[in-house]
Amino acid sequence: MPEIKKYLSLVALGTSRDRLAHDLIRAIGRRGCDILECRITPLGDHFSAALLLAGNWSAMGKMESALPGLAEHLGLVVQFEHTQPAEPARDFRPYAAEIVAPQQPRLLAELTAFFTDQDVAVHEASVQTYHSGMTGAEMCTVHLSLHVPLNQHPQTLRDAFMDVCDELHADGLLDPIKN
Repeated sequence: MPEIKKYLSLVALGTSRDRLAHDLIRAIGRRGCDILECRITPLGDHFSAALLLAGNWSAMGKMESALPGLAEHLGLVVQFEHTQPAEPARDFRPYAAEIVAPQQPRLLAELTAFFTDQDVAVHEASVQTYHSGMTGAEMCTVHLSLHVPLNQHPQTLRDAFMDVCDELHADGLLDPIKN
């Protein structure tokens, strides 16, 4: 009989320093857990990590017991919960949207509202701001991973998306994700 795996979602935040990602990943491995998903990114001068861990009940028990001390040792604030792997979305087509626009306080809110109104699920979002090298203007790039319902007409969605981009003074692309 195959061994039953347990799953743990873990989010960590702390002041960035050299080797922090290495130390966290190594500590997880020492406790017998596998990392199934991992996103590590700087947020300002902070380190942030979101991980999905898997392991047998023994490894998961070791990991949970070690987390408070590990968080203190690494200077991290850690939150975790038991979870299950996500079920694959079968009623959707994967799409990617990329938007480049002048930085606006409500840009992401306007974009997510648009897709929600279209019954399109925002699966992942990534936002980066920067200053244009050519003009110095404060700009923003938004990357969205979307689940578009199979019954949604692609060209109708694309036309409506381009209208929203025009309203936001943004350039946008909406294309299927090809696996």
